[in-house]
Amino acid sequence: MKPWRIAAILTLPLLLIACHSHEEGIEPEHAPAYLQHHPVNEATGLLLVDSLGYPGNHPFDTETGEVFPEPIRDWKFVDQLNRPFGSEDLRGKVYVAEFFFTSCPTICPKVKSQMLRLEERFADDPDFRLVSFSVDPKRDTPERMTEYAGKLGIKDLDRWRFIHGDKFEIYDLDEDYLSIALENPAAEGGFDHSGYIVLVDREGYVRAYASGLAEEEVTHLMEDVEKLLDLQPAR
Repeated sequence: MKPWRIAAILTLPLLLIACHSHEEGIEPEHAPAYLQHHPVNEATGLLLVDSLGYPGNHPFDTETGEVFPEPIRDWKFVDQLNRPFGSEDLRGKVYVAEFFFTSCPTICPKVKSQMLRLEERFADDPDFRLVSFSVDPKRDTPERMTEYAGKLGIKDLDRWRFIHGDKFEIYDLDEDYLSIALENPAAEGGFDHSGYIVLVDREGYVRAYASGLAEEEVTHLMEDVEKLLDLQPAR
């Protein structure tokens, strides 16, 4: 038998195992970071690759462990064009959210490059949106954020909203989005923020997230976005 035939035969069982493993799920200890927030099959203990759960600190039954997911709290601020905009305007849409500030000298440019990837990938889908909350509203006026969006090359300011609001309300809101945004004079730029990109479904529930500093995680998040876009809104 020719060597390549032997190699193919030996490799086939491994491929079958890999395919079967993917279909059934992945053992948590072997899963990459961007899958760690996926739900677990209670029967097998495996992470469900093709299913999205409800990551976050939700109320749960202390006896059964059953989780009762809660949506993002209602909010209403203004966008970069000084137009009133809030959570109600995003109902029925799938969107990604992040927290930033325009003068950020560290992670924000890297995160924005990943947000731009998402914008380009779903540019033709009318049900997809992007939202960027400023953690520095004192300096990030709507006018400054409009200028910032222009420098990024963003043309559709209806699809991608830059949010200006009360800083304390936004600092509280970031918890709902599984993010961190805190004023810290010791931090470079004056703020601590996580750089997470968070995926929210049509009903306002957080369903997945990724580090905006890791291209591989955001690539996987795109698959999660597609899963939610494929789910049509309730009539």
